[in-house]
Amino acid sequence: MTPTLPIQITCPKCGARYAAQVLSVVDVGQEPQLKPLLLRGALNTVLCPQCGTPGRVSAPLLYHDPQKELLLVYLPPELNLPMAEREKLTGNLVSALMSTVPTEQRKGYFLNPRPALTMQSLVDEILEADGITKEMRAEQRARSQLLQDMVRVLDDEAQLTALIEQNKARFDYPFFATLTAAAEGSAASGQEQLAERLLKLRELLTARLSITLPEPLPDDTPPETLIDRLASAKEKEARWAYVVYNRPLLDYAFFGALTNRIEKAGAEEAQRLRELRAELLEMTEQLDKEAMAMQEAKIRLLQDAVNGQDPEQILRERKGEIDPLFLTILAATMRSAQQEKRTEEVERLRAVNSAVVKLMQEDLPPELRLINELLGAEYPQGTEKLLRDRRADWSREFVNLLNALAADLEAQKRPEIAQRMREIRAQAEAIVSSADGSVLAP
Repeated sequence: MTPTLPIQITCPKCGARYAAQVLSVVDVGQEPQLKPLLLRGALNTVLCPQCGTPGRVSAPLLYHDPQKELLLVYLPPELNLPMAEREKLTGNLVSALMSTVPTEQRKGYFLNPRPALTMQSLVDEILEADGITKEMRAEQRARSQLLQDMVRVLDDEAQLTALIEQNKARFDYPFFATLTAAAEGSAASGQEQLAERLLKLRELLTARLSITLPEPLPDDTPPETLIDRLASAKEKEARWAYVVYNRPLLDYAFFGALTNRIEKAGAEEAQRLRELRAELLEMTEQLDKEAMAMQEAKIRLLQDAVNGQDPEQILRERKGEIDPLFLTILAATMRSAQQEKRTEEVERLRAVNSAVVKLMQEDLPPELRLINELLGAEYPQGTEKLLRDRRADWSREFVNLLNALAADLEAQKRPEIAQRMREIRAQAEAIVSSADGSVLAP
């Protein structure tokens, strides 16, 4: 069982004092599920029993990854412990860890845990040990920011052209991998409109930059077929493209099939296939590390928003980091919390989601902002009042837009929302007709 420490906590909001049990040792060899909790800041989070204010406890922590022989200790600086006390506390934590580890698995590094000055530096060391360097995280953040900027100006030809010209050198295959992953993540989380805009951006870039990208192969494509395509690709960039768009197919069965072909091939062909295998392993490893770096960055943003006193302000200050991957992680985390009935966490996540929706709506054209408000208003009194109060913001073309959106929603098999859209359209039509005596086409 993971050792815990009793901690006395004073609520920063209401001042109530209460005791909470917090984890003091994280051994990912025994409990691997604790690692993602630690990385996203969900470890040792507590709720005030008086006012429900969430908080993250800053407590001594020992982190152990036996596979990497990594042992890190974090002692919060606010404890202001003298050296002798720091050494004694570190020794107690190591002893607690060793009591849960079989004797034959205890090694020399147990006697020399590396200190981490801050919790962030501890997380950074964990990521570094996983092969996710600072440079990789910075590169992935830069790609995400560029993608976000391009989606925002997708309908502004002048701004989009300027961005493309300024960043031509950055449109490499890792960038398109990020773009494709973002589109797939958006579609999976129900963000169909955003997914369509991302795919539209990909088509536009490939056309303007004269880049030829292969379409993803079907999920049931035999490994031999993919091996043939990769082996026949003359340029490394082409092989990169196949890996980017078909990463799930390059699994254990694929590399097993490639190894079997090497064993049966002649000397010259076998050498060529061995070089291909080494290249593909390097490519998949790089893609996986970049995907992990991107995911960890979004998890840290979510953790900051969930644990912060003002999620909207935190997200507003880091608005450029809100992208399709962040939305996917937010949706997945919320589903997990709901399924496991973590009520307090669900409420905090809903507050974050509301703040995200508000920020995203601020970037929408006025007509789409009004439509979102109408869908959220009570029908029929609330929607009619909103239409009349905002009459100066919409025109006859807006009524036609409502009709087109209703048809799109029907095609997407969302009949309830489509029906509400038609009902709102009828209200808007009545308002226009009463003003000028005309009747709009149905």
